[in-house]
Amino acid sequence: MPTKDRFCSSCGSAFPEPLAYPRTCINSACKATVWANPIPVSVVLVPVRAEQGVGLLVVRRGIMPGKGKLALAGGFLEEHESWQVGGAREILEETGVKVDASKLQPLWFTSTEPVPNRVLLFSVASTLERSTIPAFTPSHETEERGLVFGPAGLEEVFAFPLHIQAARKWFDAQGLTGPHRFTST
Repeated sequence: MPTKDRFCSSCGSAFPEPLAYPRTCINSACKATVWANPIPVSVVLVPVRAEQGVGLLVVRRGIMPGKGKLALAGGFLEEHESWQVGGAREILEETGVKVDASKLQPLWFTSTEPVPNRVLLFSVASTLERSTIPAFTPSHETEERGLVFGPAGLEEVFAFPLHIQAARKWFDAQGLTGPHRFTST
């Protein structure tokens, strides 16, 4: 049985069983309704040109889920942010790299499965030169920052299947093939 939203946040009345969404308060003076809407997540693919070619900026997660595995940088949007502004903020927070929110281009939007409680908004930033990327400072969320070159075998090193799909879509659109290689930045 779900434990979230057991009581009305407006008046404190208990919601009746069964606890299904949407829930409408039984208090006739209130009648507030609560929904369980999916949460938007902005994930940005940042292409970086280096000596080895063009790769994607990734982080090694310092937290669960996927602690120790690689992921594209991204996270939950704040209610005052567009997906572009939130994506650029997440890139800066997780990698220390600044990207221009106004230049983010949509790549792919999808929902998590089997429970579609997250909507992932994948976008692509303008290509950066490796020489312009500042030094990295690890945090509790991000243990390492690096570049991934090549789409094959990403399931061995990436934390999230949808990140793998997005990375492969990008590599495919660029005509880049071959095994993945990771280089720390």
